[in-house]
Amino acid sequence: MDTSAGRIPEWLIEEWQEIHAIEPQLFPDKNLISHIPFYSVPHSRLAESYLELCEAFGDNVSHVFLIPWLVRGGADLVALNYIRALHGRFAKNIVVITTLPHDSVWQKRLPKKVRFIEFGKKYAFLSGEEKEKLLTRLLLQMAPEVIHNINSELGYDIFIKYGQALKTVSRLYACSFCGDVSAEGGRVGYPFGHLPACFDHLTAVLTDNCWHVEDMHRIYALDRKKMIVHYQPAPNTVREMQTDEACPSEGRLKKETMDIVWAGRLDRQKRPDILLEIARRCQHMPFRFHVYGSFVLDRDRVIEKKFKAAENLTYHGTFDGLPNIRGIFDYDLFLNTSQWDGLPNILLEAISLGLPVVSSDAGGICELIRHDMTGFLISPYDHVDAYVDCLKKIYADRSVLSEIAEAARTLVQSRHSWESFVNTMKEIPGYCQT
Repeated sequence: MDTSAGRIPEWLIEEWQEIHAIEPQLFPDKNLISHIPFYSVPHSRLAESYLELCEAFGDNVSHVFLIPWLVRGGADLVALNYIRALHGRFAKNIVVITTLPHDSVWQKRLPKKVRFIEFGKKYAFLSGEEKEKLLTRLLLQMAPEVIHNINSELGYDIFIKYGQALKTVSRLYACSFCGDVSAEGGRVGYPFGHLPACFDHLTAVLTDNCWHVEDMHRIYALDRKKMIVHYQPAPNTVREMQTDEACPSEGRLKKETMDIVWAGRLDRQKRPDILLEIARRCQHMPFRFHVYGSFVLDRDRVIEKKFKAAENLTYHGTFDGLPNIRGIFDYDLFLNTSQWDGLPNILLEAISLGLPVVSSDAGGICELIRHDMTGFLISPYDHVDAYVDCLKKIYADRSVLSEIAEAARTLVQSRHSWESFVNTMKEIPGYCQT
């Protein structure tokens, strides 16, 4: 028989002949033999990457965190809080996977034995679909007990596409704090574009404020029982300070000029433009504004130039938490101008340091700042005249500041203690190893 110059292996010819002996109708004709296609295992550039990932991932992993990066930010601090609380007590081994090609300046804050994989940087050459398949295959194969997504878009994408499969081997969790607002005023972000699409696959959604739970229930009728309010703790350095350090002193209350600190990301969410307008309106008043922070998402050089030009405002650059700011106890007030927010960690720091807070009434902030009781709320967030009037009234009668600062600090000490955070974490269904 002509086998087309050896194109067809001998074993296949022999097998056909055996079959043909049983059933004469089963035998390929000459045309099929001469045109028979040959298939081989396709080359996959994911194979080598997958083997690398498996080695970096390691064995006996109980908890995986999917985060975009570890930078100076509120969500990053939330991730660190969960990792520290779990480490050594409620988890075997923890793996942190960053999914964006970005440097993680806070990696050094992770406990030493936590495994850190810069997935976004290492596999930036892959397409979006390839990244999804690679990460999903890793998680399905390794089957950690818990997969916790904190603001990772890639994490949400695989929860949406492959959540049904992932939840058969792992319990899935997501953190959600508030939605975003586009420049045109539309409500955008993970709570609207991603969370509802994977909600059924999740064991629980963790948030830091009640307002967000009600907002998501109102819009999407998401089950409130599945959304757990888990108040974040005040940072370590703040918790260790003495009571007499963290309260307005008599000297501060009698100063001729009131020093006001504004600190946070200089992105559109935090509305530094409103701060600039407040400072402009207060040019001839006894107020000095001190600004700390850097751009993370929205670099605006116009804002930077205006900071430098403002006569009653000093821009001090980046910072690594309020407690690490030199001379923090010399400031008199903390000012927050967020357009949207959950319950910002920076407010917990400010209150714990004894700084009375003047803040926009955005998101869950009202759960911490109760007007004229634990601080001063401004509504709406962009009512510049209301900010200015509030500052003028405070300056005219600063005797109320000590009482307000102490009431706020008492609330933080009770509701936002490390012990309270850990105790609530232990009650999250399926989250901690017993």
